[in-house]
Amino acid sequence: MGEYSKEIDKMIFSFSRLHSFEHCRYEWYLNYLLKDKNGKRIYKNEQNFYAEFGKFCHEILEKILRKELEIKDSSQYYIDNFEENVVCYVAENTRDKYYYLGLDYFDTIDGKWLGEYEILGIEKKCTFAIEGVKFTGYIDMLIRHRETKKIILIDHKSSEYPLGKRGKVKKKKIPDYESYKKQLYLYCEQIFNEYGVYPDEIAWNYFREQQWLHLPFVKEEYEDAKKWAIDVIKEIHKEENFLPNLDYFYCSNLCGFRNSCDYKLMGGE
Repeated sequence: MGEYSKEIDKMIFSFSRLHSFEHCRYEWYLNYLLKDKNGKRIYKNEQNFYAEFGKFCHEILEKILRKELEIKDSSQYYIDNFEENVVCYVAENTRDKYYYLGLDYFDTIDGKWLGEYEILGIEKKCTFAIEGVKFTGYIDMLIRHRETKKIILIDHKSSEYPLGKRGKVKKKKIPDYESYKKQLYLYCEQIFNEYGVYPDEIAWNYFREQQWLHLPFVKEEYEDAKKWAIDVIKEIHKEENFLPNLDYFYCSNLCGFRNSCDYKLMGGE
């Protein structure tokens, strides 16, 4: 066991906490272990443009689904509030591209299909355990068909739609595709504990590209996701060095510690 095992034992895990460790162990160390004498993070974990954009659009969708905002008013709300919610720097052409894709989505969004479903949860909090380890997370949307009783677990994604023209996952998108499946399969534990059944489908609303992806629930993949989670936690316990995974784009644009990382500041990328 590593020197931080006692601290790790006290943690409540989430998909993002596990995924972060797999992506860059040094970023994980800065985020979750390196603290001052008062237990506060030493370096600020900064936001990035892509995360801000996704969060802003998520919040609008949540307002629509909670009936706090009419669909017909959502594009104007997007226009009025974009600048104050998406403030991080990114190249102007990228900012414009994302802005207009988001605006087009809210200009054309149609929620009539939802009339066939009962909404079981919006930003539904998950609290469950796997092999005694505590987990938490939030389900963007959980719905059940009023007639068939089919349950669908939905996640809103601002990222690129992963399938190509022939319906196969694009090679460059395979890691994200597999990770996103693990995330939703972990949430299936909450659904089973609460409703006594697993969802019939897991689905993603790739709103930036106005594409949906539905997959049937597969018990073997669900079990694999739980095993993956426990295996990653075992690796975290054993980790001693927390070395970085240096990638120029990620280190410069996405990492929460891109302006304080020792390795990046030394020109390690």
